[in-house]
Amino acid sequence: MRIWSATVVAVLAIAVSGCTRHSENTDSAAREAGKVAYKIAQDTRQAAKKAGRQLHEASREARKGWNEAKHEAHAKDQK
Repeated sequence: MRIWSATVVAVLAIAVSGCTRHSENTDSAAREAGKVAYKIAQDTRQAAKKAGRQLHEASREARKGWNEAKHEAHAKDQK
């Protein structure tokens, strides 16, 4: 009876420790996923800022071209 009781206690202890390890691994995996998601979000934010600056510069150049063409057309009409 003592051997059987000791075996049951040992099996339960191993089962509980196994569940705890699984929980730690899950937490670790979730933590790593969170870190990766944060890094992706930061990289995306930086890329969006860069694209915004490039778009602003392109719109400025387009506006300059528009105004030059408008002035040229106006000067041509006055001749």
